[in-house]
Amino acid sequence: MIFTLLIFLGSIIVLVGIHEAGHFFAAKWAGVLIKEFAIGFGPRLVSYRGKETRYSIRAIPFGGYVRMAGEDRRETDDAIPEDRILYNKPPYVRAAISLAGPLANLAGAFLVGLLVLWSFGIPMLQVADVIPDSPAAEGLVAGDRIRSMSGSPILDNDDVTNIIQRTGNAPLEIVLERGDETIRLTITPTYEEEGERYIIGAYFLTNTFTTELVELDPAAPLRLAGVRNGDRVLAIDAVPIDTAIDLLVHFEDPDAIAEGTLTLQRGGNTFDLSLAPAQVSAGDLFTGVSFGELGTVRRRPGLFLGLRLGAEQFARNVGLLATWVRQLISGEVAAGEAIAGPVGIAQLLEQGARMGAVAFFGLLAFLSINFGLLNLVPFPALDGSRVAFALYEWVRGRPIAPEREGLIHAVGFLILLGVMILVTYRDIVKLFR
Repeated sequence: MIFTLLIFLGSIIVLVGIHEAGHFFAAKWAGVLIKEFAIGFGPRLVSYRGKETRYSIRAIPFGGYVRMAGEDRRETDDAIPEDRILYNKPPYVRAAISLAGPLANLAGAFLVGLLVLWSFGIPMLQVADVIPDSPAAEGLVAGDRIRSMSGSPILDNDDVTNIIQRTGNAPLEIVLERGDETIRLTITPTYEEEGERYIIGAYFLTNTFTTELVELDPAAPLRLAGVRNGDRVLAIDAVPIDTAIDLLVHFEDPDAIAEGTLTLQRGGNTFDLSLAPAQVSAGDLFTGVSFGELGTVRRRPGLFLGLRLGAEQFARNVGLLATWVRQLISGEVAAGEAIAGPVGIAQLLEQGARMGAVAFFGLLAFLSINFGLLNLVPFPALDGSRVAFALYEWVRGRPIAPEREGLIHAVGFLILLGVMILVTYRDIVKLFR
């Protein structure tokens, strides 16, 4: 509980801090006097008075603000120079200040993704299995890490597929890592009539799973059949098995009864075990089973490749968010299930942190994009509405009455507060289901 709370508070401070820093520096650039830079609302917990700005962290961490001179047009202070008051600035300057917060979140998301790529690298694609008597069997071995094909870096399965199809039946140059050794070899793809494509006869994943059964649930069908933790499958019906994929491919019909004889190695002993007494379908045979693995190896991309991958990752995150909004509007996804409040976000961040730094910072970048794009919506009290008011004034030639604008933002804030309370309540109810 404490870990979750600390992760949540730290993440909120970062996300809100980036957002408000965007407003802060844009206002500074425009010459606006800033009275307070605050993260959170309510009573001050920590406060520092600078030359003209107070910096504070407040008790309620759901947001923040940059309080600028003249932000409330009804406020008067003769001690502040006219050229340092927000509403004495042109509408396009005020719009730029409002846009700076969301844009800072989007830029922060891109930068976080980029730093993760450069710091932790990307998982190298491995040979997860090799099909016997295929072109790949002439040189590739399970566990080989692919660096490039035909001079192009390999990042994912799409790269492999595209290069093989482009190569056709011409020799394919492959650079790979096997242990600490770098190996160069040439493989000629073959044409598969059934799939109407060129193949080399290998499966590629970011991890290679072995035939060692490292963990079996008490009710796992294989455990009930006599298999134990640490056993290694050497063969099925006397046919040698090298990887977990070999096992899965052998039982390719999920509805058929799993039959055959496993040759197992347990400690220094080798013995056969029939699957017939288990009377379980092939689709359920490996339920509750964890296979051993060779582990993921990560490679740091160079400057330009990192920038490209960072941009692609950013675009994917925006695409995911756009898909989510479309599904929400169309009713494909229920609003109650799709929208998470502070409690739900805290749970997500805690899960991400337990999965490791890469997963956590990836989630933080995605939340920053959400935060930035949400604030661009022209709903009262959000930055998007302030941009809309400024642009309206620019086109109209005069501003909306301050009392009316203040009332609109106040109503919008109350609506947003009500939605947050409702979503938080639903998140809490989910905890006790």
